[in-house]
Amino acid sequence: MTKEEVLTSETLGGLKVEPVSKRPQAVNMLIYGDPGVGKTVLAGSASKVENMAPVLFIDVEGGTMSLRNKYPDVDVVRVSNWQDMTAIYNDIASSESKYKTIVIDSLTEIQKFSMYNIMRDLVNSDPDRDPDVPGIREWGKNAEQIRRFVRAFRDLPVNTIFTALAATDKDQKTGAVLSRPYLSGKLASEVAGFLDIVCFMYIRIVDGEVRRLMLT
Repeated sequence: MTKEEVLTSETLGGLKVEPVSKRPQAVNMLIYGDPGVGKTVLAGSASKVENMAPVLFIDVEGGTMSLRNKYPDVDVVRVSNWQDMTAIYNDIASSESKYKTIVIDSLTEIQKFSMYNIMRDLVNSDPDRDPDVPGIREWGKNAEQIRRFVRAFRDLPVNTIFTALAATDKDQKTGAVLSRPYLSGKLASEVAGFLDIVCFMYIRIVDGEVRRLMLT
């Protein structure tokens, strides 16, 4: 180790060390729940928070009507395939974005886009394969693409909000019913672990009134 390589309080292994208080304060979160519970509207409400506006809403599900009246200042871009999503990310990552918050609605549909793309390429190389029946290799590739996708958007210097549908699992031994993000295989738990805040949004009748609630 040369004198230039001596460790200091500012660097370790050539990497910058700094107090956590000086790290960028970007929020990255996942909101999951059943259809119609209010995930889209909640994510759009970021446009009313000074430190989070302006907001770019990446519409994968094709459902932004609920935003129109409440949060008209939200900018929306509609994507219809995996290539669209990749192109948007590349543009945002390669330039200084005017947006402070990016919403991806939803990860459940994004995973489907990824699989459609994988199966299309597979059938192009092997026409005998059924495009509707992915194998273990295709599922593994799909899972890795979603891992990279979530990490890539999470690491952008902006607030990032993902939404997802909810899936329900029942523990056969205890009978307990658990809700988790509607993603295949281990992704349901892995993706939640990539983010700082994970919220399950649901509806309950409280004192005769419909209430939208969240568990975080």
